[in-house]
Amino acid sequence: MIRENINQLIEEITRSHPQDEIFQAKKDYQKISGEIFEDDKSFESRMGCFLEWYTFDRICPESRSTPLQQYLRNQSLTPESRELAEAIFQGIHGLFIAKKIKNDCVVVIDIMDNEKHRVLENMGSILFNLDDLFEGRLVPYRGQYYFTDNFCYHPKPTVGFILSKIKNLKANEREALAKEKRLQKSIVSPQKSLKKITTKLEKVNGKLAGTTKEKKIQSLKEKIAGLENQKVQLESQISDIENQLAQLRTEIIEGEHKQNRFTFIRKLSYMSLKWERSRQIDVRDIYQD
Repeated sequence: MIRENINQLIEEITRSHPQDEIFQAKKDYQKISGEIFEDDKSFESRMGCFLEWYTFDRICPESRSTPLQQYLRNQSLTPESRELAEAIFQGIHGLFIAKKIKNDCVVVIDIMDNEKHRVLENMGSILFNLDDLFEGRLVPYRGQYYFTDNFCYHPKPTVGFILSKIKNLKANEREALAKEKRLQKSIVSPQKSLKKITTKLEKVNGKLAGTTKEKKIQSLKEKIAGLENQKVQLESQISDIENQLAQLRTEIIEGEHKQNRFTFIRKLSYMSLKWERSRQIDVRDIYQD
């Protein structure tokens, strides 16, 4: 049922966007993942993957947001529609290996982040074989994970190649993630100091309000000026670190890293398409740099 609702949401959102915009997005998408044709065996699934990407992930240059984010700004959404859209926004698009297939669920490993997820699915034995490697999307909804309708499968002998490429991706990501941790650590001390300064200011201002002695007033005013100066410096220091963190997360972690992962997954999709069309070729001659 949830997959039907997701598909209906995709249709609703895409209907509200110009067809020429979708057509251009499809051309950009297929520059990386390969042009698909109606006689391709995986045509429907690959078109579904494109529409998911366009609706949930593609950032529109004009609005700097995805169609899904634009949809969520609609104040007239029903609670159910908003709940589903927000769940999709929190979803995981990546590469997975099916590790357990049960009657009511599939346990998968997200090999991009080495995390295990239990996905509610009663058609697991039809969709997957044990240790299948595939591109997919998980949606967290009401305490459970669900698949969307579209998958891109990769042959098992490619696992070594794919894991080696992921290792390189993760190595490039580690530097930025380490910098993020350093910045998070560096902001703690000035935040604590600011809290202490703010408390001192409140106490000194309280004393100032309760005295009438000129000498005491002058002394307290000088102390307040010194504390205010320290407060301004700390606030500036904290603001600078917060700006660095925001820039790092927006431009690198949520920007460059996400784009690199997307490009990698799309290139694998193109390799899968070539393998699908040329079964007589050794898969290792297709899945390579």
